Amino acid sequence: MENEIKSIVIQNILESIPVGILVINPDGEIVKTNRAASQILGYAGNMLQGKGWGDLFIFGTDNLDFNQVFIDVIREKRVNLCRNVDYVTPDGSTLHLSLTTSFLAEDDKTAAIVVLIHDMTEIHHAYEREKLALEEKHRVQQQRAESLERLALAVAHQIRNPVTAIGGFANLTLKQPDVNVHMVGYLKNILSDAGRLEDIVRAVSGYAGLKPAVLVRTPLREVVEGAKGRLEEKAVQQTRKVSWGIRMDMEYGEIDPDLFSLALDEIFLNSLEAFDGGEAFIAVHAFEEADGFCLRIEDKGGGILEKDMPYIFDPFFTTKAVGVGMGLCRAHRIISEHRGHMEVRSNPGKGTEVLIRIL
Repeated sequence: MENEIKSIVIQNILESIPVGILVINPDGEIVKTNRAASQILGYAGNMLQGKGWGDLFIFGTDNLDFNQVFIDVIREKRVNLCRNVDYVTPDGSTLHLSLTTSFLAEDDKTAAIVVLIHDMTEIHHAYEREKLALEEKHRVQQQRAESLERLALAVAHQIRNPVTAIGGFANLTLKQPDVNVHMVGYLKNILSDAGRLEDIVRAVSGYAGLKPAVLVRTPLREVVEGAKGRLEEKAVQQTRKVSWGIRMDMEYGEIDPDLFSLALDEIFLNSLEAFDGGEAFIAVHAFEEADGFCLRIEDKGGGILEKDMPYIFDPFFTTKAVGVGMGLCRAHRIISEHRGHMEVRSNPGKGTEVLIRIL
């Protein structure tokens, strides 16, 4: 009587959960199932109970990936094997399922295979729609960016020649032996401002001239270490020190190594300049995400004021006494070229965190 009650309770629990469950014995017979499994797999009532797994699913070529999960868990004797697969129901509908399978053994013999089935079709479709929307948004942004790049290059070219001439004539005049002493200060100001204009022209040309990203499988540590080395060289020139905390939980990423290195150079430099004095500390953590990877870069510097946060990716925005203000703008553009997303969080006085997500 007690066993009967226990069996009823177990069956009621199985029937009440929205996740499909199959328990398959060593002979391939489905000995335990629930209503959710039948509904997801497209079979009426308790049709699955007592049927052979091979009789139901192994024939035909529509569900090769679905069947392979069962084969792999048996062959590899895996526990908690998780895989996302497409599944074609008997009426021809295609679902996207998440299968979690476990191989159960008793006395070195197969006791059963337990399969948990989640119907992820709606989530998968929502993800695909979001992906298409992001791709369309990226395409529109790319078209706008290309138009702006052509305009920026044309303007930079038109500005460069007169600025060079102005700076050159001012310099020549300063070198004249009979230059009016009262004009020296004005001429030096002209030279300084001409130099600043040249810096802006170079920055605009560099931004507009960025090549499209060509993604290849790249060792991430190699790219991070390269950017680290270049920043340390700049720190030495400024008689400053940098300490690091680098943690790489994944080896490779689909990136353009040259462009991604440029983005890291800009971000690392901003982190270094966030420290007014003393030793700078920069932490880097790379880790895998569902459809790509994330790179987190943190510093404990001065942070970014809340009033400045909306403008940090704008061209020419800078809070520095010397600088053009194209660094984060260029880094943001590069990450967009990777169809990625760059997010900056900051706590004034405590530090800044940059998250780079590449899908």
